Amino acid sequence: MQDGKPLIKKITSVADCGVVVNSSGAQQQVMGGILDGMGTAMYGKLSFNAGEPEQKNFNVYRHIRMKGIPEVEAHFVDNGKDPTGLGEPALPPAGGAVANAIYKATGKRLYRQPFIEQEPFKSDE
Repeated sequence: MQDGKPLIKKITSVADCGVVVNSSGAQQQVMGGILDGMGTAMYGKLSFNAGEPEQKNFNVYRHIRMKGIPEVEAHFVDNGKDPTGLGEPALPPAGGAVANAIYKATGKRLYRQPFIEQEPFKSDE
């Protein structure tokens, strides 16, 4: 926590995706998925009015910002099996991992996203 808000310093992941053909590409896929999942979980507010989205452009839909990006480590299981997909598996568990980290740090369980919009983290930023 920093100034009463969650501060994520580092995320470590392990992927079991078969033989990694392009190491740099695999690293970037996993890191990008994690940051997209974390950013959505923390800031991705989407609301509707009469069936229309209220956040129609990036000036009103907040994304993760550079200053909020933690160190990300991506590791791969060397299992010798044929390569499998790697584009999506890192994104879905990121939100749950962030929620669990916040719970461990604060004792507060978060069930709704975006997390930063919930008390006691809400701000006008």
